Amino acid sequence: MKLLIVESPTKATKIAKFLPSEWRVEASRGHLRDLPEKALGVDLKDEFALRYELLADHRGTLTRLKKLAADADAVYLATDPDREGEAIAWHLAELLRHETQKIPIQRVTFNAVTQKAVTDALVTPRRIDLALVDAQVARRTLDRLVGYLVSPIACKKLDGRYSAGRVQSACLRLVVEREAEITGFTPTPYWTLEAHLEAGGQPFTARLSVIRETRAARWSQSAVEKVVEALRELTFIVAQVKSAEVSRHPLPPFTTSTLQQAASKALGLTPDRTMQLAQTPYEHGLITYMRTDAVFVAPEAQEATRSLIESEFGVDYVPALPQVYVTKSAMAQEAHEAIRPTDVSVKTETLPEGGGRDLYALIWKRFVASQMRDARYAVSAALIIATQAPGKPFPVEFTAKGRTLVFDGFLKVYEEALDDGETRDDGQQLPALTNGQALALVTLTPSEHQAEPPPRFTDASLVAALEQRGIGRPSTYAGMVRLLRDRGYVKADGKRLMPTESGIKLNEFLTASFPDVLAPEFTAKFESQLDQIVTGKSERLTVLNAFWLAFYPLYKPLADQYAPQAKPTAKPPLKVLGKCPKCGGDLVERHSKHGVFAGCVNFPKCKGRPVPATFAPASRKGGR
Repeated sequence: MKLLIVESPTKATKIAKFLPSEWRVEASRGHLRDLPEKALGVDLKDEFALRYELLADHRGTLTRLKKLAADADAVYLATDPDREGEAIAWHLAELLRHETQKIPIQRVTFNAVTQKAVTDALVTPRRIDLALVDAQVARRTLDRLVGYLVSPIACKKLDGRYSAGRVQSACLRLVVEREAEITGFTPTPYWTLEAHLEAGGQPFTARLSVIRETRAARWSQSAVEKVVEALRELTFIVAQVKSAEVSRHPLPPFTTSTLQQAASKALGLTPDRTMQLAQTPYEHGLITYMRTDAVFVAPEAQEATRSLIESEFGVDYVPALPQVYVTKSAMAQEAHEAIRPTDVSVKTETLPEGGGRDLYALIWKRFVASQMRDARYAVSAALIIATQAPGKPFPVEFTAKGRTLVFDGFLKVYEEALDDGETRDDGQQLPALTNGQALALVTLTPSEHQAEPPPRFTDASLVAALEQRGIGRPSTYAGMVRLLRDRGYVKADGKRLMPTESGIKLNEFLTASFPDVLAPEFTAKFESQLDQIVTGKSERLTVLNAFWLAFYPLYKPLADQYAPQAKPTAKPPLKVLGKCPKCGGDLVERHSKHGVFAGCVNFPKCKGRPVPATFAPASRKGGR
């Protein structure tokens, strides 16, 4: 018997159907062990060694896996194809070490739960990648040091329930700092001027761009008013016309972060909900692994998609060569594909209705569009001047721009939604213009505007900001946004995120106490160093020691200041009030809910009480 261990029971059931009867497919249901809940779990005196505990609700799972491993001829670990999955595989190997001493234990990975992907992976097993494991262990250590050590100090300092986190705190700072920009922004008025013109009876609009050789898009009110007054009696002439055809490339297929952003804009899904919905089509073999920051596409998937495009949309929509995309992220996961349908012929309408169906449709459209021809536009720009007489131009210039869609290409299938769910406007279409052509002025429209502060983050733009700054990993973005909401540090105002009072309070404390260590730039720096562990350019202890040297000098004074008060080791001496009439021992002062009374020091062996003349206990009515 050969034992294959995956993480998910759903995935185990699916894969079992692909394999012959000699295979047994079981699920670990995620991690079997983790750091302790009520202790640091990191030995600071032993090179940051981690002390793991078996998770109580996974004891039965481990017992079952040990029994199966003991009876197996070989064990294959097929946990998820990322660093977290590699760490889970390593933990499993450690826990099954005794049962697998005499049999091979091997690691296999696949990016899609399909028969071909699974069987191909089983043909080429490998050893557990200890560099990936070390990177994940280092990340877990850093997160535990910050969370476990800083959170109690924050609770005491701020007198409430607060939590800090290496990535969480950097994410919160982005939201709070953006809110500070908005609050501190001073609106500045500015003016624009549009000339509504006609050429051959076709109207179009040009915008003021130059006054006396000064080029700007925003003008003062007085400047615009002077121009308007002078232009009413002038003639508008076309000084120069430029035309060209430009191409617009399709977007690459989804990565984790771009899927979360697009699902937020188009479907109104939170990043966390997006990942929840994506889990089901992945486990059922409909899409490739949904935690990736790579845009690579397998050649066979490209060819299948090109065939579909030709059959459904025509040969004109198939590019001469497949569209190829290069991963820009320096942190891209190892050997991953982009998120795509495993079988592009599976259409949305074949799936049951629900949020998962809409998400699959989004993935399908984005992927198919990524392999289609570019869209093409005819663009034109006209420089327009006002003149009193030929050869005497007034010192202003207007610019008119036009864009017309010539060939829709990939737009036939997919267009990226904006934050409000709408898509981009193609803009106006200019009439045919020639140099020296006189234009008819219809009207001049001066408009006052207010410079606006930067917008609050949405779920989508916050995820984009995290990715752009290199904070966290694709698998952490959704969790960070959800965590800030769940803990009450941010709240939603429509689609926009704004910090709560407790979020601002926590950020102020963390920024003052750990100005650099929990800053977004510092967090991103250590993300890069964690990646260097994977490539062999750095080591786990090097990264952890560098962090500790920066963190500990800031942490130690706070830890001393807010350390728990030691409980007294001995009770204070009891006040002696007299002698016990029964045993001769001391009568001492005692307290109860009814007040103060005298009792024998030898209670409960002796229950002697003083006579009334010796000591009068407090009245029940007046003793409170």
